[in-house]
Amino acid sequence: MRNSKKFTGKENHAITVAEAVVFIRDYKNNYGQDAQAGCFFDKRVVKSLIDQPGAVGMRYYYGYSSSGEEQLVLVGADAARNDLIDSQLVKASISNPPLGTDGNYTGDVSDHQITLSKAGLLTERYQKSLQVGDIKGGFFGKEAIQRLLDHAPSIGIRFFFGAKKDGTRVMVLMCVDNKGQDLFYGPLAEISYLCPPHCGEFNVLNIHSSQRAKLSHLK
Repeated sequence: MRNSKKFTGKENHAITVAEAVVFIRDYKNNYGQDAQAGCFFDKRVVKSLIDQPGAVGMRYYYGYSSSGEEQLVLVGADAARNDLIDSQLVKASISNPPLGTDGNYTGDVSDHQITLSKAGLLTERYQKSLQVGDIKGGFFGKEAIQRLLDHAPSIGIRFFFGAKKDGTRVMVLMCVDNKGQDLFYGPLAEISYLCPPHCGEFNVLNIHSSQRAKLSHLK
């Protein structure tokens, strides 16, 4: 039976630095020491998602680029757990914050722009090999995200890939400063409400590839 939990935006995702380190370590232990560490999003991009009318937070989905690099897709989410895709406001991660010759963040986040249909291709590549019950992504509440955005040195958020000891994927969020350094001792978030079971309505970002052709209205 599908989980019917409503989202409020006030969810408590807080974890300690020690817990964050364990999640990141266990991800490497389960997926290989050379596994990609995570992805980056500019704080302005994240804010645009959670500030949408009706948004109580945001959902991330795992995806693969055509070259096999792991990326994340971000989209706003409402209280009924549904993705806010009607606005066409979806974003894709980049590996690291771009730095200029002076070593400071350039703020060039053009690569975050993506159409809904292209975002669907990213998530489809990842999801096509999943078994029933495998994790597609997760949800973070608005208040927890806002705490990271309000941290003065932060220019963005690192989404660290993490895992439980049994290999179940989780996400650890951390502020990033103007030099591209991860702020382990700033405000932390935070494992998410995983999908499944906390999923919303099916859409091009989360539906099985065999059913995607039916969503022909998406551009």
